[in-house]
Amino acid sequence: MSILHAIKTASIDEVEAAGLFWRVRRICSADMAKAGVAFLQVATPQTDDDQTPEEVMKRVSPKQAGEMATLQEATVCAGTIAVGDGENWDDLKLVIDQKKEDPDKGILWVGGLPAGVVDVLFTRIMSLSTDGEEAAERLASFRRGDASDLGRTGEDVRKIAP
Repeated sequence: MSILHAIKTASIDEVEAAGLFWRVRRICSADMAKAGVAFLQVATPQTDDDQTPEEVMKRVSPKQAGEMATLQEATVCAGTIAVGDGENWDDLKLVIDQKKEDPDKGILWVGGLPAGVVDVLFTRIMSLSTDGEEAAERLASFRRGDASDLGRTGEDVRKIAP
């Protein structure tokens, strides 16, 4: 495996949800920024008092809650690339607009996914996209010559970026 393939592989992972395996990837900074700014606008307390998450959620209007859900779905659409049974994989493009769904072309509406799948995918995509330490650890296994398991750590790899 070349170093370029190792880098690509380090930004992709598979998670299990609803009895299927989903292949997800790290999303770009621009996508992350859009989701982060919108969430901060909704979740940041209006006062200097410390507020619990429950108190913050009480301030969230139904419209704001809908916007946060849409941002979560957009993140899942941007980061999900395939679905399979663990052996066979189908390329997958998720869309927010139900009218654009076309299963014959590998395009599904994110709102049609089984319950709980969006939450699982969102959590893993955000982890891949924000945890630089994990990516370094996955690449370390390539440097050791163990390209079959990009999840193992390697003490011999120099960390040069925060």
